[in-house]
Amino acid sequence: MVKKTIYLVRHGTTEWIEQGRVHGSSDSPLSKFGEWEAQQAAEALAGCGITHIFASPQGRAMQTAGFIAEKIPAVQITPLNGLREMGFGKMEGKRDLYKKYSRFPVLFIFVAPVWFTMLGLTGEKRANLHARVMAAWQHILSQEDVGDIAIVSHAIALNTILTTLPSINGIKKKKRYNLASCSISQVKIDEHGQAYLAVINNTAHKENKGTDEH
Repeated sequence: MVKKTIYLVRHGTTEWIEQGRVHGSSDSPLSKFGEWEAQQAAEALAGCGITHIFASPQGRAMQTAGFIAEKIPAVQITPLNGLREMGFGKMEGKRDLYKKYSRFPVLFIFVAPVWFTMLGLTGEKRANLHARVMAAWQHILSQEDVGDIAIVSHAIALNTILTTLPSINGIKKKKRYNLASCSISQVKIDEHGQAYLAVINNTAHKENKGTDEH
């Protein structure tokens, strides 16, 4: 029996995403398209019985959470530092060469070593990322006095949670899930407190209305 549902939402498209720049712990506001995406996600979640929203305190996540909150009367937004995106050090704000060249294997073999070297020297350590995100997740799971929950965060932070969970509904276990902007994934909590990944990267609310390639 399902006791609670947690909806995990990636923030909307930002100006930096449209410019092909790296975010990490730095920030960029939602673009016009990102605001539209957030509105569509808000409408999809409006009737889901959400009583609390936990969000990364970074602007792009809080903006997205704000659109969702507008559709849910009296819902509270709680920022959690543990839900922040992974820090990318000196790469933040620069062109995302990793994503740009990942589709070109010959060029990628030259870009990847530089990317990972810079990340290792100046970015956030994976162990720190995992510890803080999972601490935030356990805090959210401990909330017994709230109903269904929405979490608004970032691709890597959300993957840190989702990849630790067993899955149902035929979802194939992966080391990393592709999470589109304003996608909605679902985690079901049973009567024993066990969490299961039930829906991954749902973007049906955006179909025929827009595109993630915008």
